[in-house]
Amino acid sequence: MNRRLGIILVGLLVLLAGCATAPVQRPPGTAQNPNPDPNPDPNASNIPQAQPQITGSQRWQHAWSRAMEGLALGGSVGGLYGAGGGLVLGLIAGLVTADSHYGAINSQIQTEQQKDRALEAAIEQELERQRSLEGQVAQASTQTAGNPPAVRPVSDASRPQPPLPQTKPPENIAVASRTKPPPPPTPFKNVEVRDINGDGVPDLWIYYNPQKPGEIMRQEEASKGDGRVDTWSNFKDGKLVRREVDTKGHGKPDTSFYYVNDQIAREERDENGEGRVTYRAVYENGRLARLEKDADGNGRMNLWVYYDTAKDGEVISKEERDLNGDGVADLWSYYDNGRLVRRDVSAIGLELLSKHEQIPATAADLKQISAPGS
Repeated sequence: MNRRLGIILVGLLVLLAGCATAPVQRPPGTAQNPNPDPNPDPNASNIPQAQPQITGSQRWQHAWSRAMEGLALGGSVGGLYGAGGGLVLGLIAGLVTADSHYGAINSQIQTEQQKDRALEAAIEQELERQRSLEGQVAQASTQTAGNPPAVRPVSDASRPQPPLPQTKPPENIAVASRTKPPPPPTPFKNVEVRDINGDGVPDLWIYYNPQKPGEIMRQEEASKGDGRVDTWSNFKDGKLVRREVDTKGHGKPDTSFYYVNDQIAREERDENGEGRVTYRAVYENGRLARLEKDADGNGRMNLWVYYDTAKDGEVISKEERDLNGDGVADLWSYYDNGRLVRRDVSAIGLELLSKHEQIPATAADLKQISAPGS
């Protein structure tokens, strides 16, 4: 019996191997041998594509794969007879389902190809949009250069000046208006370039917050109109907090102004260009309250002047001096309504003064000799 079954199975395999597979029948009007276009139109993603014809080798490969699955399943269930039945059923099922199997694969391939074409079309459209925006930005920049907007300068004239004769920083430095927000930045940029004096050379650069259009973060200015930046202003939440000025034309700031709620709070200067502060003025509610100075240039503050902020104007109330450079005051001068009324001196200070046979001039005397800012 087993021999007869084996002969039947071998004969069936030979018969199936010798059969020529009939071509797959297509509906009328469908291409039998489609040739994909090497340059497909990305906009034609919705046009139905003809399914490629399944070859005999593909059909036989699928049928044999299903036969092996049937052989394994039948052998595990019914032994030798089950294996033979599973082999036959697998072959028949493979031949019947070959079209649907490869049709599903081809359909998935075409779907992925259509997605690729649609993605390429979207990328090309985005590139075209960016090129158009770049053209608009270039045109807007040309129009802005031809007709520069007006900028309202903010002067530092209201800022009180220190009493000692020092180089006065430029007071007519233009600061971007904070009461009227500037126009939003152009696309892909957060900087605005302006020509304040209309000579064709940029002299004001305004940097905006990319997260908050219209809010100024930093401003650079060439106050002399030569295109060289000499003033740097920093803003926080749209308010000026620090301004640095290059008063000597060395290309780096030597004077710094600090602001709180739009009022000056502190001024620091590097008068010798050595990278350290030699002059410091402290303000309260916008009025000068204390002044510190390195009078002999030894790198340490040795003069302190205090002002009475309750009175109008800059009225000195006390002055302290370090005569030996140890950072401790040795000479104290007291004032009443700005007039010197008493002087105290330490033992070390008295010894030093006796050697020099001269008491240093007071801050009030220096103020009378030389006006501030001269």
